[in-house]
Amino acid sequence: MPSDILWYILLGIVLIVSIGIHEFAHARAANKLGDPTPRLQWRLTPNPLAHIDPIGFIMIFIIGFGWGKPVYTNPGYFRNPVRDDFLVAMAGPASNILMCIAGMIIMGVYALVIGISSPLEIYATNDIVIQFWILFCQLNIVLAVFNLIPIFPLDGYRIIKIISPSAGYWMEKNGHIMTIVALVLILGVGRNFIGNYIFGATETIFNFLFMIMSQVFF
Repeated sequence: MPSDILWYILLGIVLIVSIGIHEFAHARAANKLGDPTPRLQWRLTPNPLAHIDPIGFIMIFIIGFGWGKPVYTNPGYFRNPVRDDFLVAMAGPASNILMCIAGMIIMGVYALVIGISSPLEIYATNDIVIQFWILFCQLNIVLAVFNLIPIFPLDGYRIIKIISPSAGYWMEKNGHIMTIVALVLILGVGRNFIGNYIFGATETIFNFLFMIMSQVFF
C-alpha cells in the first residue's frame, strides 16, 4: 500500500477527474436533449476546473461528504421534460460506471504488461499503478451508487420524480428543506444505513466487473 500522503494525492486525483466527468456528463446530456443552459454557463467541457467546487472538494476529506458544482438545466427546453430530466440526471452515475469499466480494462492490460498472470496477484501486488486503478474503479462506483440515493438534491431523486412527478416537484420546491434532510440522513441518523448500502453496492458491482475483467484478461 502507498504511504498516507501518496494515498491522499491519488485520492484527490481520482476525485477531481471523476467528479469533473460526472458533471460534464450531465451537461453533455442536457445539451444533446436541447437545453443550451450548461453550454451558456461554460459547463460543456471535461475540464475539471469548470466543475469542482473547492469547498465541496475539501469537505470530502474533512467529513467524508462533498459535492461538485451542480449543472443547472432548464427542463422547459426538453421535448419530454420529466423523461429528459431523468436521462440528464442518470448521465452522471452512468459516466462513473463507464469510467470504472475503462479503469478495469486499463488495469487488466497493465497487469499483463508487468507479468501478472492471475486475478489474485492483482489483489496481492503493491504496484502503485494497480493500486491507483483499483482506487479509481472503486471510487467511481461509490460516486454512482451514492448519487442514486433517491433524495433531493442527489441525482436519484429523479427516480421519485419519474414515479410521482408531484412528489419530485415538491422536493424541488422545498429544496432547502430537502437539502437539510439529506445532510441529516447522510451524516447523522441514516449514516450507518447509507454507509452499508454504499459499501454493499460498491463491493457487489466492483466484484462483478472485476470477475468479467479477469475472465477477459486471464
